[in-house]
Amino acid sequence: MSDKLDFMNELAKQVEARKHGDTASISTIDNFVSKHEPLEAEEPDYDSFSFPSDEVYEDTDEEEEEEVYEPEPQVFHGPESFEQEERVRIDKPKRELSKPMIAGLGAIVALILFALWFFLLRASIVLPDFTGKSLSEVTSWASQYKIDSTALARNYEYSLEYGSDVVISQSPAPGSHIRKDTPITFTVSQGADPNELISFPDISSMTYSELSAWKDENKLTKTKITTEYSTTVPEGEVISYDLKNVSEAEFTRSSTLTIRCSKGPAPAGQITVENFQNKSYNEAVAWATNKKVQIVKQEVNSDIVEAGYILSQIPASGTAMSEGDTLTVTVSKGKGVKIPNLVGYSAEQLEAWKSSKNNTVTIVTKSIYNEAPLGSVIGQSVSPGTTMDSGDVLQLTISMYMPILETNSQQWLGKDYLELRAWCDDVNFHGADIQAGEWGDDYQPTCSDTYPTPGQVIKYACYYGTSDLADGCGRPLNNYSRINYQRSTGACTVETPTQTPPAVSSFVLTDQDVASLNAIISFCNTNGISFKTCEDGSVTNVKVIVNGGSTYTSESGSFQTIVKATDSFEIRYNPSPAASSESSASASTEAVAEETTE
Repeated sequence: MSDKLDFMNELAKQVEARKHGDTASISTIDNFVSKHEPLEAEEPDYDSFSFPSDEVYEDTDEEEEEEVYEPEPQVFHGPESFEQEERVRIDKPKRELSKPMIAGLGAIVALILFALWFFLLRASIVLPDFTGKSLSEVTSWASQYKIDSTALARNYEYSLEYGSDVVISQSPAPGSHIRKDTPITFTVSQGADPNELISFPDISSMTYSELSAWKDENKLTKTKITTEYSTTVPEGEVISYDLKNVSEAEFTRSSTLTIRCSKGPAPAGQITVENFQNKSYNEAVAWATNKKVQIVKQEVNSDIVEAGYILSQIPASGTAMSEGDTLTVTVSKGKGVKIPNLVGYSAEQLEAWKSSKNNTVTIVTKSIYNEAPLGSVIGQSVSPGTTMDSGDVLQLTISMYMPILETNSQQWLGKDYLELRAWCDDVNFHGADIQAGEWGDDYQPTCSDTYPTPGQVIKYACYYGTSDLADGCGRPLNNYSRINYQRSTGACTVETPTQTPPAVSSFVLTDQDVASLNAIISFCNTNGISFKTCEDGSVTNVKVIVNGGSTYTSESGSFQTIVKATDSFEIRYNPSPAASSESSASASTEAVAEETTE
């Protein structure tokens, strides 16, 4: 047995130990040598080694002094025969990093982690102290630092110390380092509790300064203290107070309370304004006249205050004024009338609205031609929703429907063409746009025996009308129709006029002209003299009365006189049997004469 460690023996022990779970290993193959002669051929394949199961290697019992053995490279001492050996693979140890290299890598990793923390994770924003500051300052700060809005939370509570929307406290505490997404909660004041009951003092016994201190101490937001001059209440004391809608026992911070305190008598030369609310305007005018101040009247509608009574005033009552100053009063005009949208109302609907007791406006209507139904409203002078005063004028435009040109098919034939044009002017005045004219060769002026008077309408026709008739003039016409007419220039056949003797202005009347009834009638007819006959039994034969005075009879004898054509002749005759022949003749001529004269 060699003094050196038996490599194969130790290798077998190691394999056996690993079978039993022992992980012990040898440090280097150089600590082992073989009992056999080295083989200088190629390096053995340890994976194909096997050990006989019945071969046992034992250590020598002899102890020898240990010597350091340095094996020669590439020398392998194996058994004399490969059939008696088992090869085992030995893992070579891995290379380990040096300590300086490990330290350097660690420093690099630490630097990277620090950079990530510093730039991404570090809480670098310092939270200010917002206590006593408004929410607007918080909002401005959050916007400046781009704080995530979802990170901000607000809790509200009532506070006597802080006003509305003022920060009471915050979490995290002021000075904390936060990130942009760190949750921050602010407790915000809603001001004093408006529904908190407040002990109501004896106001009448308090002074102005005491009342002001009481108001400020209790944060009374709806309590108003006014001052005015008074000759009866000493300065600083209460004139009156008015508590609205609640009792003194139910008085809260939000109750409405008005207190009037005295400023003492007004300075010399000044006037104390009276309270004119709910008084008539005439009372205010009388006061202003007496106090030598100007008064200005402003009027508004009111559903509460009667017309002519004052709603408000400037300056307020109790204020001092000087002579010549101006008092402005707002006077009620009474209930106004709210005008609806009347366009489209039928005649019946409009009448119902006009007759309503709440409608006190004055309505004036204007009618024009329009396609809307007859009597319906097509326009109004004020916009819907406007409030008008009683008696104000509201103008409504009413539809007359469409123009009616004719009531029969021959209505305009034979009429003067100017009448037709006048009709067009009338309908156009009421909103239509109808024209009449002579257009085309077929409608130029011409002569007509049927309509011989110049200007008479010979024929006419309508364009753009609504009728299916040949002339297109059926009723009604639309508002932009055109009427074409032809007028007469006179008769086509010219008649030779008959010669008419010149008119004689005076005639000679003789006894022969009045000898009988027939003679006098013949004289009048020949000379164109008007006359009247009548029976008169008091005359003997025939009696002629001229101009009611001059009288000629058949019994007067021979006479001759001048009469005018304009003289009036009255012929009286006796219808007695003695004159029957003349009476019968006179009867026939009388009828002719009366027909002629009348």
